[in-house]
Formats: sequence, structure tokens, C-alpha cells
Amino acid sequence: MESLELIATSIFSPNSIWSVVARGVVWLLVAVVIIVSTDAPDPVQSLKDLKSNLGFFLMFLILSGGLVYLLFSYAPAA
Repeated sequence: MESLELIATSIFSPNSIWSVVARGVVWLLVAVVIIVSTDAPDPVQSLKDLKSNLGFFLMFLILSGGLVYLLFSYAPAA
């Protein structure tokens, strides 16, 4: 349990390299969603797909973060 707490602290700590890596992974996922969503011959459908995919991705991030918080009841201290 201590190792899980250490990993979570290092990911969410603002002065840790793993925090930078985690933010980079999130930005990479957002970029991949945008690139895949805009690759369509119809511009109107492409914009609609982009909004839909980014909305689902944002909802996934918020819900998974909330569920992890509820599951482990851990909030990183600043």
C-alpha cells in the first residue's frame, strides 16, 4: 500500500518528473483524438466527430479520476 501511495504522490506532485510525464501522456492522448477525429473527407462531419470524441474523452478523464478517488479515498496533498 505504501508503494501505491508513493507512486500516486509522485504522479500528482507538481515538482516531480513523473507529473510532467503524466501530463505529457494526457496531451498525447488529446492530440491523437484530435488527429483521428479530423481525418474525414466531410468537414462538417469531421467537426461533429471531433466535438463528440473530445467530449467523451473529457467525460472519461473526469469519471475515471472520480472513481479512483472514491475507490482509494486518496487526495494528494500539495
